[in-house]
Amino acid sequence: MLHRELAAAGKIVERFAREVAILQRLRHPHIVEIYDVGALPSGAPFYAMEYLAGTTLDQMISSRARLSAEETLATLEPVCLALQAAHAEGIVHRDVKGSNIAMVGEDPATIKLLDFGIAKLVGPEGRGAGLSSSGQMIGTPTIMSPEQLLGHEIDARTDIYALGALMYRCLTGRRPFEAARFVDLIRQHLEEPARPPSQRVPLAPAIDAVVLRCLEKSPEDRFDSVQAFLRAFREAVEEGAEMRSSSIPQLWSAVGIYVEVRIRAIQDDVDEALAEEIGRILDFVQEELGRGGYLVASVTSTEILGVGLLSDEPPVRARERRSALRLALSLHERLAARPAGDPRVHVNVAIHQDGVLVRHGVQPEIVGGPLTRTQIWAPAVDVDRVSATLEAMHGLDDVAAEPGPGRHAILVKPARSGGRCAPDAPTLPEAERPAAAGPSKRRIFFMGIAPHPV
Repeated sequence: MLHRELAAAGKIVERFAREVAILQRLRHPHIVEIYDVGALPSGAPFYAMEYLAGTTLDQMISSRARLSAEETLATLEPVCLALQAAHAEGIVHRDVKGSNIAMVGEDPATIKLLDFGIAKLVGPEGRGAGLSSSGQMIGTPTIMSPEQLLGHEIDARTDIYALGALMYRCLTGRRPFEAARFVDLIRQHLEEPARPPSQRVPLAPAIDAVVLRCLEKSPEDRFDSVQAFLRAFREAVEEGAEMRSSSIPQLWSAVGIYVEVRIRAIQDDVDEALAEEIGRILDFVQEELGRGGYLVASVTSTEILGVGLLSDEPPVRARERRSALRLALSLHERLAARPAGDPRVHVNVAIHQDGVLVRHGVQPEIVGGPLTRTQIWAPAVDVDRVSATLEAMHGLDDVAAEPGPGRHAILVKPARSGGRCAPDAPTLPEAERPAAAGPSKRRIFFMGIAPHPV
């Protein structure tokens, strides 16, 4: 229902009526349906649409951190079919984002595209019918194409750009462009290439290619239709599935560095400044892990796990774990010293050694294993220094540490020479210590984990 005060503004009433007219034209199973239209006794216009009890794609991504390539394809395919129907009518949605995609029911959910309020007719009948001033920017800045930002002519490829941004967020849990200041966000959309999503999470190169083509600055360089995008996305997902099926996961000894951004109690929802602070922290950590040669096993909106595969030669493996401890210490020190850090944010850095399941393809992919279950070995409270499990420190006599919570030690530093663990540092009984063996020809080894509470 249009608010009574707004009903006096002719342009707003016209826009309201136009959305009704657009939706009435777009009868499609994946577009929200209009049942009735009219005016209340007060004169305020209304329309009645189907009731959609469920959630939105935006909420689902927030709760799950990210989706697999197959889940992303299954989710976006109905959206593409809805957009295909709209484009056939000469209508560009201009605001394809997670909060405008309803997910009703489960197994599988019925997906509906919402909010055609800023949709624009681009066919002959729509010429000159736009209700916004020439050159005015309309849309959501985090997903807007360069031509939208510049107020240029738009067409179906504008929605392709938004699909690329949405696909990126589904796959990685992050937006392709993020900035604290609006002007920096606009500059990124206009000038900077998007970071390949495979640099955030393990993905097939073919999926990278589809996402990045959607996000090309020039419309001519994108897919020319939703059908072409969907066809390429299907092929990329199938290619990635074939790569995974041809490679049997192997159990491998590894060290994991886990960084968790913990938000201290706040009264309201996370604001933009806090969200930007968290994003900067995670970006920094991911870049440092990448420089160190670590595989990113998982990334969410508040945490990241980097995994370093260990050699099967004991002396080399010890050096690798010692290097991992130094990296964890460096991350902690640099994060603690970050300028103008938000006092609501605390960052935990933890390190552990255990097994991971690795699938080898074009690039190794971490697909599971006890090391990835950070809720078991990472501390559940704020820790002011690096938290190292006893498995991570086993056999490293030149590492200084102090007792920590649960099964953890608090890492002080790797000594330059001759140092030993603090005499009161907790130790595992011999029978419960991790086996020294790394990956053998059979890729099988055993690890004993003491059942200490975290």
